[in-house]
Amino acid sequence: MPDLPDHPPDRPQSWADCDPDIRDHVTGTLDAAGVPLLGAYLHGSLAMGCYHRAKSDLDLLLVTPGPLTGAQRASAARALALRSAGRPVLGDLEVSVLTREQAAAHEHPRPYEVHYSSAWTEDILAGRVDHDAPRADPDLAAHITVVRERGVTLLGPPAGSVFAPVPRDDYLAAITDDLAWAVERLPQSPYYGVLNACRVLAVLDGGPATVPSKEEGAAWALGELPHALRPIVRQALSCYRSARPVSAQDRETDGHAWDEDALRAFGTYVLRRAGPSPHGQAGAVAPSVAVPVADERPRGLARRHQAE
Repeated sequence: MPDLPDHPPDRPQSWADCDPDIRDHVTGTLDAAGVPLLGAYLHGSLAMGCYHRAKSDLDLLLVTPGPLTGAQRASAARALALRSAGRPVLGDLEVSVLTREQAAAHEHPRPYEVHYSSAWTEDILAGRVDHDAPRADPDLAAHITVVRERGVTLLGPPAGSVFAPVPRDDYLAAITDDLAWAVERLPQSPYYGVLNACRVLAVLDGGPATVPSKEEGAAWALGELPHALRPIVRQALSCYRSARPVSAQDRETDGHAWDEDALRAFGTYVLRRAGPSPHGQAGAVAPSVAVPVADERPRGLARRHQAE
């Protein structure tokens, strides 16, 4: 495999020590949503201590006392999209709003009130989202598992007392059902795809209590995968940690070419090792995106949480 640039690493950040503008952006988002809140919870990289300014997104679960009207959902989604436009970093917000009842009762996919992520910005601002349609998101099984085990409570009671536990099969389905799709996209989104696949394999290998970050999944892979596959994991980790600014257009590749043969070999191994998902063959379903049940998801958009 040809040598790729080895980037100087950025400072990994957690909620306790994050940059002031990141903290202000997160706390300001709670107000900007414009809905009554019983609780607010951070998950993803900033909660797990591996947030990198040049790559990572900001992930939130918000809990309201009761259902919102369609007008309230539309207003909250639009407010979050507009809030995103002024973000201090390239990575976007990913926010899901649930009622207290939706949080407390497990279903898969989980109903929700509002979802915002970069994949939805254009449709939200253009008024193309039906906020009165039924809504459910299979990815909430993963987000809730993470927030219960490793999340940060920003407002309200502890997450473990608000969100019902997620059965392991539903958690595994949430992280494996689009694995083949992600592997197919490795040339377009290499460092994210490699690290996410490492995380999935670490969960499958590690048992019920395993809720790793991307960095922790990579660390596991560097000790467990065949030696021939480890260079592509090291490179993906270097790009993820890099302090080097990149444009939005270059974010998924980190702005340079990748060895497609190495990515193909890695992907083949991942799918073989992962085996069938709880809901069929790994990746047999379309990539899951928080979507009104009655609507199509946004056309031609990649999976929205590229650097959680």
